Amino acid sequence: MTLAELLRSECVRLAKWTRSEQQLVCSEVLGLSLTEQILAAEAPIADDTSEQILEIAQRSIAGEPLAYILGVSYFDGLRLTVDSQVLIPRPDTETLVEVASALISDGGIQCVHDLCTGSGAVALAMKARHPHCSVTASDLSEDAVRCAIQNANTLQLGVECKQADLFEGLSKFDLVTANPPYIAYDDPEVDADVVAHEPAMALFAENSGLSVIERILTDALAHLVDGGVLCLEHGHRQAHDVRKLAIDMGWQSVQTYQDLAGRDRVTRMQRP
Repeated sequence: MTLAELLRSECVRLAKWTRSEQQLVCSEVLGLSLTEQILAAEAPIADDTSEQILEIAQRSIAGEPLAYILGVSYFDGLRLTVDSQVLIPRPDTETLVEVASALISDGGIQCVHDLCTGSGAVALAMKARHPHCSVTASDLSEDAVRCAIQNANTLQLGVECKQADLFEGLSKFDLVTANPPYIAYDDPEVDADVVAHEPAMALFAENSGLSVIERILTDALAHLVDGGVLCLEHGHRQAHDVRKLAIDMGWQSVQTYQDLAGRDRVTRMQRP
């Protein structure tokens, strides 16, 4: 069987992979770049390799996220190891990196901390973009911290990761980023496969998804230097509530930014 025939098979078609997902599978299993995949399309592939790809397809059909099957996810150009104990990095979260990165580019920011870091995606992207900055990260989950440390070591990016309940035991920073759990437990829009496979503690929060966000808004005031900035990801229907909470607490320069789909996704604010 050739690679092209395998990718046209019923099992692979039922997996409903996007073109980029299909390319990722071939890259991880066959070790081929996109160009090499095109050139090798009509070449026969070994039976055990075909069986491996078909097994991945069957697990995809059953609803298991491809990132967990492969153990790999790409974020802001970085290849990250992921498992079922951490949230799969989303392209939407790259908006958080863009907003925070623009602040660093403007100058004056040297010390950055990423809360609820999960796989370490945001912290590592910030360090890769701004190697001169001191970047640290934390997460409540011991498994998430383990994963983030592994990614930092693999990528050889100097990001220190520690286990902490938000700002517990931490000092002050110039800039804090956070992609906290912000989905309401009764949110009907959440995909069933996400609920079934991704860690609930990284997804859901009380008070219509705002409870962890409220804690961050409150505690960050004591963990940012004067004029320090908080950049916070939230649900696309939560922007108004987040801005109101921030303004009521005394935050300044509160502004919301949209993701690639034009949905409110990140709110930036400054400590007085």
